[in-house]
Formats: sequence, structure tokens, C-alpha cells
Amino acid sequence: MELFLRKPGGQSCCMVSTAKRSAVAIIGILLLLLPLALSAATLRLEGERVWLKADGVPLSEVLQLFEQRGVEVLIDPSLTQKRISGDWKNAKVERLVAQLASPHSYMLEWKRQKSPLGDLFQISSIRIFSDGKPSVVRRLSPGGKVLDVVEGQNGVKYIRGEIMIGFRQGASIANLKALLNKLNGTVIEAIDPPGIYRIKLNDGMSVEEAMRIARAHDGVMATEPNLAFPTIGSEALPSAGTGEGINLNLLPGETAIAVFDSGLDPAYADYPFIRGTYDALDPTAEISDPSGHGTLTSLIAAGVITPLGAEAAEKGVPVLSIRTFDENGMTSSDTLMRALKYAANSGVEIISMSWGSEVDSSFLETAMNFAAKNGITLYAAAGNEPTGTSIYPAGYDTVIAVGGLNPDGTQWENSNYGEFVELYEPALANFNDRSYAGTSIASPYAAFKAAQAASE
Repeated sequence: MELFLRKPGGQSCCMVSTAKRSAVAIIGILLLLLPLALSAATLRLEGERVWLKADGVPLSEVLQLFEQRGVEVLIDPSLTQKRISGDWKNAKVERLVAQLASPHSYMLEWKRQKSPLGDLFQISSIRIFSDGKPSVVRRLSPGGKVLDVVEGQNGVKYIRGEIMIGFRQGASIANLKALLNKLNGTVIEAIDPPGIYRIKLNDGMSVEEAMRIARAHDGVMATEPNLAFPTIGSEALPSAGTGEGINLNLLPGETAIAVFDSGLDPAYADYPFIRGTYDALDPTAEISDPSGHGTLTSLIAAGVITPLGAEAAEKGVPVLSIRTFDENGMTSSDTLMRALKYAANSGVEIISMSWGSEVDSSFLETAMNFAAKNGITLYAAAGNEPTGTSIYPAGYDTVIAVGGLNPDGTQWENSNYGEFVELYEPALANFNDRSYAGTSIASPYAAFKAAQAASE
């Protein structure tokens, strides 16, 4: 990925990094989803060109359209907001931003991202500020990203106005550009591996219609909505005693675990058993944990918290705590793929996942298969409803499903079960003077035991 910085006067700079490429075969699913509400503005970005139509829309709302398409927007909050009207077709991005920012100064940042079909050159950042005051800009939208989840027919949840597309081998960048023209859509990001394009639609085109068009388009292998998935939480229980307590003095071993959950309390970030943190929802944000659940599972994976009925460890495990859930306990396909890629590039050997859904995503399955083939062992909570039916990702062949046990070794009454469940581990733990129960406790503990065994 190359970053290009442009500002008045023509100055520029760049820095370079690399990204992997892989070709995958993917099978899609067809979902009937609800139409979107109409908006007074539409936006499409493709390289250095832009299409914008607005009718008396406040500047902030126009800039939010850029944000929705993966562009970071920073603006001086003291500037007077104006309303935007016009119809720009195939205009230069820099010229449009200059008009939007006028009479103020602006700065643009660009990126070149490698993708399976070829390089994508896209705007990545817009800054608007008074002359000589670039340092006063602030993010247009506040931090703490909350996913815009909507529910379609049959209870399927997805991110509003976004689809995921995989192309066949032999397809070209021309196939992608032709599809974007049909959809009036914008590539938000290319997630490679597994080689998926995330596309933002404009209001007025439903996800259902966009998928129908994409499925019939030359070169497309499969398409899905950007699916949304709920976390598997831990039920709060009356205190069950102190158990083994918390050992914050454990030194980590060699085999690292990535924990996909709600994040990490920054108070624990500097302990030696925390290898690092990452917010996959908003990679520019500092780590946080709105619910506290990610902190609990990270400390269990590190060996710092011992579940009830298990033996306390003498040596810990280094943990990479990755935030994948928003404050409402939801995640998305793109967030999970971003987390998988970050974990793989960080050199972890084990991943623990405390989320699950009856919705089977072939795109996510492909991503997890890729991770498994590259030496990562995947653990996932089997679920807190004893239905005997598989949930995902625990139900994928390359993922180890973990059910829950009581402290006495019997099966926890709320643990899911069935042939897809490969392991059962303790499902109750104490943290911050409260007791919790769930297979989301069993999964990181199974990962902890595997890391301990690998380090011996």
C-alpha cells in the first residue's frame, strides 16, 4: 500500500508497504433483504474520479458519505457549515474537494492498495481547515465506531448498504470497474486474503438488487451481504467464591494467542502477557473495551484468570487482544476478515473467537480455511443454547468448537452440544467480584491450554 499526500502547492510524499495476494474459489448465498431509505445525496468514488449529486445537503453530510466509503475526514470544528447542491459527473476528486472546502484550505491523502484484480488508487484522507491551521482539525465523526446493522427477511442481519464480492480467476480490473458503474458503487476496501471486495452502495439500491446485478456480471464468482454477527456473551451469576483469583505476575511463554472479542481495558495493556492490541472495527482508534467481556476472555487466554474447576498456571501466554465487536455486541464480515489478516501478519499461532451465528458465510469460511492452512489453530465458542445444532464459525471444519463444563467436570447445562463440538472446557470464571458462565470462557481457556502445550 502506498500513501500519497497532496496539499495546496503540489507538495507530495509517499511511503510503501506490501500486501499478499491469493486466488480463491468462493460459493455465495442469496438473501432477500430490505430496501434502503432514500437520501438527498449520492456519491461514487473510483480512483481519482468522483460522481456526486447533492440537493441542499449540509457539507457535513456530504463528507459523511466519504467516510462511509473508507475515507478518513478531519475538519476544523469551528468552520461554518454550508449546504451543497450540484451534480458532478466523472470529476476529479481534488477539484471537487477544493470546491467543497472553499474558501478554506484542504489536504488530501491517497493510497495505492494491491488487490487480486490489480492495484486500486484511492483517496484515503481529507482535511479541511482555516489557512495556516491544519493542526486544529478533528475527526468528523467521533470515535467508538458502532456498526449500522439492519435486519432482512428470515432474521438475517447485515451492514446497511454494503455487499461483498469475490471474482473468478481470470477476471480483470475492467470487470470490477464495469460492475461499479452498474451499481453506482465504491470499493471501500479489498480484503486479501481471501480476495474479497467490499462495496458501498448508494441509498436507493437495495442489497438484494445489487447482489442480483453482481451475480449476473461477467467475472463474478459469488456475492454476499456484509453479514453481521452477535457476540456470545457470558452470563453473570451470583458470586461462586474467589476461585484461584487473578495472577497479574505471570510471565508469558512463546506461543501467542489472538483473542477476537470486545477489546481490552487499557489498564491491562502494558502487562507483559499482553503482546499487543488492535481495533479491527476502527484501526485508527486506541484499544478499549465497552463491555468488559474482551478483557475477561483475554485474561483467561493469558492464564491470568483461571476458570473454576481448572488448575492455576505457573506460566502465562502472550495475548494479542483484537477488538472485533462494537458496543452493541455486533461484528461484521469485513471486521472479522481484517482481524484474521492482522492476527496472521502478527505471527500468532492460535485464535480464540467468542461469537456465533446460524448464518453460514462461505466468504468467512474461506478466510478461516486460509488461516488454518497457514498454520493457525482456530477455536470458537460452541454457543450458550443447548440446541445440538451447529453455529458458525464453530461449525466450520477448520475450527475447533468448544463446549462448556461445570467446575465439577459435568457438562454446563446451557452449553451447546453435538457432533460438531470437539472439546469441552470449564465455562465458569470469576472477575472483578462477579461470576460469569459461558462457552466464551471455555474457548479462550482451550486456546490457553493449546498454547501451553505448544510451548513445552
